[in-house]
Amino acid sequence: SARVLIVLDVSGSMSDEADPDTGETRLDLAKSAAIEALDQFKDEDEVGFRTFTTNADGTKVVIRDVVPIEPIGPNKEGLRREIGNQVPLYGTPLYQVTKTSFQEVLDGYDPDRINAVVLLTDGEQDDGNQSDDQSQQQAMLATLRETQGETGKPVRIFPIAFGKQADDDVLQTIAEATNSASYSAADPKTIDKVFTAVVSNF
Repeated sequence: SARVLIVLDVSGSMSDEADPDTGETRLDLAKSAAIEALDQFKDEDEVGFRTFTTNADGTKVVIRDVVPIEPIGPNKEGLRREIGNQVPLYGTPLYQVTKTSFQEVLDGYDPDRINAVVLLTDGEQDDGNQSDDQSQQQAMLATLRETQGETGKPVRIFPIAFGKQADDDVLQTIAEATNSASYSAADPKTIDKVFTAVVSNF
């Protein structure tokens, strides 16, 4: 069984049109893929949902824990509704959300389950301040790496690079740091297949 935190980028670029035939945005496609993928979880699997962006002027990271990590059986409808309610907002504080989401799952680590973060983003690090990007990236990767072998508490991060602007290299590095694999939906219309492939790990 699994204990999984689904982390969804709700930055402004998620409002870009992804399917010219239907007029659906990136966020529309990502939401329906995530909602569909919930059916693959078993009732006793624990699944949480959080979103990330910044405030309007990019000075503050905004991470919202929409649904806590808990058994999905009784919560599936609520989860579906909450995912469906998301709207695109502002910037993409990728490094900070990766680090805090990893820490969150590690803090509640369950040795009898697969412990994982599914991280969907369509962009690269953009939190309004480039001067500390490198140190943030190093701090994030150090946190991910140091807990893998030593603590015996493997938490895997499965990043999904969504659309062509996503930072494939960084997402691959994040996956490698947690002995995991990154996934790519460069064509946003493939996101439901990709999401299904990620959840099949659990």
